[in-house]
Amino acid sequence: MEYYKKAKGIMDMDATEFVGGISESEIENAMRTLSVAFPESYKAFLIDFGGGDAGGEIIFGITNNAEDDVVIATQTERSVGLPKNLVIIGFWSDTLICLDTSKMEGGECPVVEVNYDYSEIEVIADTFGKFLYEYLDEE
Repeated sequence: MEYYKKAKGIMDMDATEFVGGISESEIENAMRTLSVAFPESYKAFLIDFGGGDAGGEIIFGITNNAEDDVVIATQTERSVGLPKNLVIIGFWSDTLICLDTSKMEGGECPVVEVNYDYSEIEVIADTFGKFLYEYLDEE
């Protein structure tokens, strides 16, 4: 959560467009629908921001919009082969950005890049908080 707090601290609210905070019951419903547990830093992001544009890239959240909703996007990709342990939080440069919920440790899991046919998975951050912080810090 330390990296998430740092990310939140450096977020340029003039360069963001979020849907607004989501309730814990909405988060519980999304996790139940996907049969996964979200990491604590991602849940904090959902509660604070809901999802949306963070400096030019969309971070999927609970939006009820087919283009950037974590549940809709994940269910759609699962229907064509996305492994059940992956939860899509973005689609950047023809690459899926996902939470790998099978590697949950201490309430956090890694963020991975997944290629178009799901054959290559690469860890890009140890936690969602670190992923968000490193992305924002580069902006």
